[in-house]
Amino acid sequence: MIGEQYHPFSKYFGVMAAKNAVVNLIILATFFSFLIYRRSNKGEMAPFSEQGKVGKIGIFSGLIFCLLMLVSYAISLNFVELEANIKVFVKPLILSLYIQAFAVCLATFLTFKNKGKLGQALLFAVTASIAVLYFWYYGFQVMQKANLVLRYLSVTQVSIVMSCLIMNAIIDIFMFRKAKLVGGIVWGKMPVRSQYALLLLCVVIVILMGLMGFIRSGLRMDWHIYGVLQDTSQWAYTPALSYMGRIVGLIVVLFLGLVAFVFWLANLGETKEKGVLKEEFELTEPHREHYT
Repeated sequence: MIGEQYHPFSKYFGVMAAKNAVVNLIILATFFSFLIYRRSNKGEMAPFSEQGKVGKIGIFSGLIFCLLMLVSYAISLNFVELEANIKVFVKPLILSLYIQAFAVCLATFLTFKNKGKLGQALLFAVTASIAVLYFWYYGFQVMQKANLVLRYLSVTQVSIVMSCLIMNAIIDIFMFRKAKLVGGIVWGKMPVRSQYALLLLCVVIVILMGLMGFIRSGLRMDWHIYGVLQDTSQWAYTPALSYMGRIVGLIVVLFLGLVAFVFWLANLGETKEKGVLKEEFELTEPHREHYT
């Protein structure tokens, strides 16, 4: 919506700071679930002191790479060409990068002390606190007072999250390198209730996306450009949320129905192909009397 940054409510919807915070939270949560998957069939792990030179070289290589990425960008932020009153908003970004660098070093130290899980948890906590919670709040402050700093804020978030992913992955690889296996990972076994939950989650998310798209545009009411150009015609009308809920629900039902129809068609083709293959196999299979 044109002029939305001046709207008393919707100016906070869809801004880059909120989007970046949510995206980084999704990335961290996805990576955390990946680590849980890697450990799902691992039992007692060997101490890191028994990993030998390979483990030490791998951890130190990851540490050096992460420190170069964080510290070099923090130093470069000191030389950005901005006005003095705007450059003040860059200092928290530099401090956040140094805090993350310290957290990476601390996680490495704990790993060498055979406390790799604690180091990973600490690094996850620091990363989420900075890249998700703090920058989510600080992004709104920057957006209002120093919009030019947002480009540096985004790169800082990416650098902090990437350092967490890289360092935690390397720690996890060497920490469980000689762990005992307690069994194989079996795919395809899901209880029925979990499948229903996934289908319900799909429906709810699609409906929510449709409604939030309407809510953001519906808040403009009868304004073409909020606070500047008002729609004074007799056709100026904004549908109620209940009405749009029914419309969006109908669209979701039609969409998921079409998806189900496509899967049904694909399954129908596979069924026919299996039937043809079965008939060909029966025709070409030698009869038992040939061997008697």
